[in-house]
Amino acid sequence: MLGHDWIVPLGAAVANLLIGGTVLWRGARGPTTRTFAWMTAMVALWNVDVFALYYFEDPAAAEFWSRLFRTGLFLAPSAVFHSTLFVAEERSPGARKIAWIGHAIGLTFAAVGLVKGTLVRDVAPHQWGWYPIPTRLYAAYGAFGVVYLVMSLLVVWRRYKVPVSARHRLQAKFFFVACVIQVAFVLTNFLPIYGMNVYPLGNLGNVLWLAIIAYSIVRHRFMDLDYVVRKVVSLSMAGLCVLVPSSLVVVAIARAIGVDAPILVACIVSAVGLLSAVLIPTLQQAIETRVQEAIFAHRYDYRLRLRVLSSDLVHILDERELVRRLGEALTEILEVESCAILLRDERSRALAQVYPEPRDKLDVSALSALDALTEPMLTAELEAIRSPAAPLFVARGWEVALPLRVNNRLTGLVALTRNRDFRIVSREDLTLLAAVASAASVALENARLSRELRRSETALERANRLSSIGTLAAGIAHEIRNPLTAVKTFLDLLPQRLDDPDFVSSFRELSLNELRRVTNLINELLAFGRSTSAERRAVDLAPTLDQVVRLLESTARKRQVSLELHADSGVPPVWADADQVKQIVLNLVLNAIDASAADDVVSLALYAGPDDQVTIEVRDHGTGIPREQLESIFHPFFTTKETGTGLGLSLVHQMVVEHGGEIAVDSEVGHGTVFRVTLPVSDVPLQSTGT
Repeated sequence: MLGHDWIVPLGAAVANLLIGGTVLWRGARGPTTRTFAWMTAMVALWNVDVFALYYFEDPAAAEFWSRLFRTGLFLAPSAVFHSTLFVAEERSPGARKIAWIGHAIGLTFAAVGLVKGTLVRDVAPHQWGWYPIPTRLYAAYGAFGVVYLVMSLLVVWRRYKVPVSARHRLQAKFFFVACVIQVAFVLTNFLPIYGMNVYPLGNLGNVLWLAIIAYSIVRHRFMDLDYVVRKVVSLSMAGLCVLVPSSLVVVAIARAIGVDAPILVACIVSAVGLLSAVLIPTLQQAIETRVQEAIFAHRYDYRLRLRVLSSDLVHILDERELVRRLGEALTEILEVESCAILLRDERSRALAQVYPEPRDKLDVSALSALDALTEPMLTAELEAIRSPAAPLFVARGWEVALPLRVNNRLTGLVALTRNRDFRIVSREDLTLLAAVASAASVALENARLSRELRRSETALERANRLSSIGTLAAGIAHEIRNPLTAVKTFLDLLPQRLDDPDFVSSFRELSLNELRRVTNLINELLAFGRSTSAERRAVDLAPTLDQVVRLLESTARKRQVSLELHADSGVPPVWADADQVKQIVLNLVLNAIDASAADDVVSLALYAGPDDQVTIEVRDHGTGIPREQLESIFHPFFTTKETGTGLGLSLVHQMVVEHGGEIAVDSEVGHGTVFRVTLPVSDVPLQSTGT
């Protein structure tokens, strides 16, 4: 036995078989995986050929076993070409014919090579084992191998230049990288022939070569090449920055203390190791970012924009704006041909496309297939696992699926087509897109809840408005009864006093005035109860507050409470909805009347405040609000009344905030309460039509 150098080719052969077996076991595309497994088997036989030359001491035994296993070397070129055709999805009949011609030529060389002395004359000793001595016919095999390897490169180059998908282009990149690595390693096999005692690493090279190609076949979530480059560069630089100075320090200390202190040296080395374990990852992360910015600026930029997008989406509460922003951002950032967004319809519960334009809802079978998606998936992955959703994605040209889920329920789907430059969606990109999909899911759910909240608020506002109308109706009934009594009296006496012109004239005018008063009260009551959409404009508050006071006078008199209005002159108009301002003031004054005792005064004041603000102040001298309850009075359903709903002040607070204003309260038990509402001054001049 010449040594233990045979371990490397034997280990390479085992590794080749493991790679081929793994691809054959995991692969879903039968022809591709079978041809690749055949290629790995031929390369494994070539490694066993080298193993025989390194293992046997007897030249006759080495030559015999080498000649037997050399059949793999003769069949490898056509096997590589055939496998390349399937990986590149080259379907032309001419290419297939060339592959079968190559197999025939390879079998011919393998058969001829089994005869001793035809292709290899003998073996000669070298430092690591025996080396074959080729005959002139061996050169013909060499030409055959070169031709088929060059054709393999041409097939891959064509697929790179004219890719069917981004996956094919990246597979071509991996193929070329693998070839460069293989060539670099194989060159070391020729150096001993020229007297250079360098161990031949071609066996290790073909393991790396096959491993890279296997990765491109089996993996669907690729690590992009920029990821590999920046990781290797950053780790190397971080290691050098930490380990070189540390090594110099250890050497200097070892020289200073000598070799008689092994425990101390061991402690120093351990400390350096711990320091390196902490510093290298930290430095690597910082260097990796700089490398990505410098070398892969475009990828760094779009991945940074994806991170920003995921943080911005959660702040958008309008569903239409959210969908538009998400679709446009993904299309622009990822440079895809199109982006489709489908959302679940609230009524039918089916998925329907809402971006870029509405389309028909998906059928039940497609919907049930999409329900199984729990994370971002590539169409190639869906095809590999034979997902029922795969035909839908293939038919629509989608390459990436981003499910939108809330509480383990599918609420929507974002589907991306291919990149315009055939750039893949890498594993790192899918991680970022998962964050975007999660943020979009939360944002869409927030938009749905916000929409439901607005509906509830509208219903509550309507209920509160009707409740206020009920309170007003009780007081207004008395105001209506008195005028109607006067009119009834006039009508009862009219038949008897028709000949009295003074009576008819005076009582007719009195009756008309009373009826006008009743009509005005009813109109104001109806206007207050009418559900209107908010319409902001310049509003003069003095007449608006005067209308509220007139509306509540009867209610106040019924409670034996006086109402007073103090409005400063020259108060500028505010930018508000007049009906909502009436509702704000009416709620506050009604609360003040309820809190007041008989003969109390409720005062309503209007004055201009600082910083372009106008203040409405409602003051009573009633029971007051305990200090511990002041922070809760604006909370929904909080009330101190036995019959109250707790919605009035909550809605008042909401409407004031929506107007860009503020509401404050001061209260002292037994001395009364003051509410101050401040509203912004209008930038638009008051219209001549008034309020």
